[in-house]
Amino acid sequence: MLSAMAVTLLFIQAASPGFGGSDGESVGEPVPVPGPPSGELRMMIVGDALTQGSSGDHTWRYHLWRHLTENRVEFDFVGPYDDMYDLEEEGFGDETYADPAFDRDHAARWGHSAGELSDEVSRQAAEHEPHYLLLLAGFEGIMAGGSADHALAGVGETVSTVRVVRGETRFVVGELPPVEGSPDDDRINSEIARFNMGVVDLAGRLTSAASPVVIARVADGYAPAHDNWDGAYPNGRGQLRIAAAFADALSNPLGVGPAHPRPLPDAEVGPRVAPEPEPEETDEGLLLAWETVPGATDYRVTQRRVTPDPDEETVLPLEVVSDGRDRSALVEGLFSGARYEFTVIPFKGGDAGVASEPIQLVWSDDPPPGPAGIRLEDDGTTLAWDRVDDATHYEVWVRPLDCVIADDRRPPYETVDGGSRGPDDGVPEPPPGGGRDPDPSPPVPEPPPTSRPEPGPEPTPPTVPPASDGVLCERRDARGPEHGDGWRTLGTTGEGPRWSLTVSGDYEVVVRSYRDYVEGGFSDSILTTRP
Repeated sequence: MLSAMAVTLLFIQAASPGFGGSDGESVGEPVPVPGPPSGELRMMIVGDALTQGSSGDHTWRYHLWRHLTENRVEFDFVGPYDDMYDLEEEGFGDETYADPAFDRDHAARWGHSAGELSDEVSRQAAEHEPHYLLLLAGFEGIMAGGSADHALAGVGETVSTVRVVRGETRFVVGELPPVEGSPDDDRINSEIARFNMGVVDLAGRLTSAASPVVIARVADGYAPAHDNWDGAYPNGRGQLRIAAAFADALSNPLGVGPAHPRPLPDAEVGPRVAPEPEPEETDEGLLLAWETVPGATDYRVTQRRVTPDPDEETVLPLEVVSDGRDRSALVEGLFSGARYEFTVIPFKGGDAGVASEPIQLVWSDDPPPGPAGIRLEDDGTTLAWDRVDDATHYEVWVRPLDCVIADDRRPPYETVDGGSRGPDDGVPEPPPGGGRDPDPSPPVPEPPPTSRPEPGPEPTPPTVPPASDGVLCERRDARGPEHGDGWRTLGTTGEGPRWSLTVSGDYEVVVRSYRDYVEGGFSDSILTTRP
């Protein structure tokens, strides 16, 4: 390809008259490329959206600065601006670089065509006096419906006007990268291909011995599906690829620093600042809220149930609500009492960035109250209770009653001193040997009768189930399943407040309420008897 040849040439074709060539030079004569001037090299980077970058980007300017710095090139980026384009506010002035610790001066403007850039570049060059002008322009005009011819004219005008004020400026002009996923891919890529072929010819006609114009092979190997964060604009990989192309052109043929190492290293993509979501339990569900992070055009929320019944992490199909710089998402359908883990992942276009720290919480763990109104219905064959408003299901617990033969359960009599005697203790035992008491005591006179109040009604004995075949049954104790012995669960009964008895005999029964995984309270107990 013609552009593949241009960057590796040590000598560029001389310019024809009218395009900045020196007097006496003719087309076809080799023009030696001057080496870098002595001292610190002043570089002005001019371009459109591809060069300025947007919220959260590293930008290709950063990657080029890093390459030159690591290779001990003495240089200074110059220009009137140091910002990026603010995607949130849709304007200039954004300084949320992924890494702001580099020389950020430039002369790029988002949305500007090559012609619009050329209108200001001579004034900027006069002010900042660059030795090298790095130009990546024409993309915005073509994206907006313009032609490759208009873009090339703007590039030519830039070179010509800068030479008016800085006659020995060296130029590196970048090819344009292709697009994929834009509204008009076929037309745009056709114009970009025409531009990339035409800019090589233009460089050959514009170059001179004092002011060479060389080509940076930006399009070589550029894969927009991999190197762009949306249909048109470069992500971290694309920015690194553009920087490497300019580094190669500066190195050969211009003699500034080494070529960029290949293969290119992995580059970070997506927003580099992690969201910091705050959870809030609401009546509608779990509300996750966070402040927007630089460069994020979208967010995704992941969910994983930790306990019980752990499941896999999944992306929730949530709507992210915007309110100024605040974002929020409502998570519904959570099981009470379950522990969940959530993360929020920012995206720039299709590129995922740094995820938030995982948030773990137990959802709605307040236990529901125990059922009230427990009772037997349908001739004792159905257990019923009052519905608990926030209960999702119920569980039945039973334990056998403490049953004994009726004759063995006669209560002891009370003695005068408060002790107890057996049923045969009412008659004193005879003295030993069957005779009289060997040392009888004198009789004790009986006290005179006194008046006493009439006795009150007998206390009501504790309720026990009717005896069956001479058997008496009662509760073992006043303790429920949490503290008492002998209890066992018969499992859940579903969401309805009724249960058909599946046990026959003498049992104590209680019902427990649940809200999903949250164990609620127990009802009072009720007794069943053998049929």
